[in-house]
Amino acid sequence: MGSIFPPCDSRLLDAIRTASGAIIISHRNPDGDAIASSLAAKAILSRMGKRCELLSDGPFLRSDIRQYEPLFSHEASAELIAADPLVIVLDCSTPDRPGEAFRSIGKLRRIVIDHHSSGVPFTEEGMSYIVPESPSTTLCLNQVRIALGVPLDEEIASFLYMGFATDTGFYHFLSERTAPDSLRAAAEFCEAGVSPYDVYDSLHDGRRLEDIKDMAKVILSARPVLGGRLLIAHQGIDMKDGKLSDGVYASLLETEGIKAVVLIKDKGETQEIGFRSKHRSGLDVGAIASLLGGGGHIHAAGATISGTPEDAERTVIDLIAGKLD
Repeated sequence: MGSIFPPCDSRLLDAIRTASGAIIISHRNPDGDAIASSLAAKAILSRMGKRCELLSDGPFLRSDIRQYEPLFSHEASAELIAADPLVIVLDCSTPDRPGEAFRSIGKLRRIVIDHHSSGVPFTEEGMSYIVPESPSTTLCLNQVRIALGVPLDEEIASFLYMGFATDTGFYHFLSERTAPDSLRAAAEFCEAGVSPYDVYDSLHDGRRLEDIKDMAKVILSARPVLGGRLLIAHQGIDMKDGKLSDGVYASLLETEGIKAVVLIKDKGETQEIGFRSKHRSGLDVGAIASLLGGGGHIHAAGATISGTPEDAERTVIDLIAGKLD
């Protein structure tokens, strides 16, 4: 079985090597992989002597990443922009995903490092490293690090591992195809000083009791449709997001006979729709999300549409009907 990771394009590597500095940005409403890949990218480029700034539109709603918010700004400094830096876009499959923070730097030269299976290309030819089979953007970034010849140290390894662990649900979402390369990389991160126990503990301790009760409310809202193969749950407009959805998906996907879970988050005039499907469901939720202007992976994706929660539910059922095995 060959590696899931192709070689990096020399044009992308040359762009990094010759850059005067870098502005590093990931998607708005960041998750662990977005933040960890940003922090790892800054550490890697800093080892190369590059000045870097981290941007994020936020909001840092998730308790596991809130501690990193002070390291990010909403806009790049005028001094760095004047030096014509390279923009490194991470964990984004479409140009709208970085949000407002991307607007002032959108015309600068950029590269994209990502692992989403659907999206819209927004770089020049050869200036992206996108591996849809990769379980996380941090593992894609690790391949770029290796190609650049930057040694692995404990700081870099800790961020690379954090993104990998959170995006795979601490190994739960690995497949037979992705596990070998991924676990070899994880072993290297641990050899560099990473403690999986400490990473898990730091990301999961300190949850508010109110959030756990909100998660229970969302789980109680779930109802089966399409012959019991799809569960649809609703998150009320009054509930804070945090890591709420992670626990909802994990719990509901364990339901007997279920192939997929849809979580509809009420945002007022719009609805955020999250999709998760089981690995042997035969359902590509990334393709479904792309029909709604969103994107993601085969088994995890999202989109935002206008209308009421009821409108969103009808739309989802119509799109998924007939596509479940």
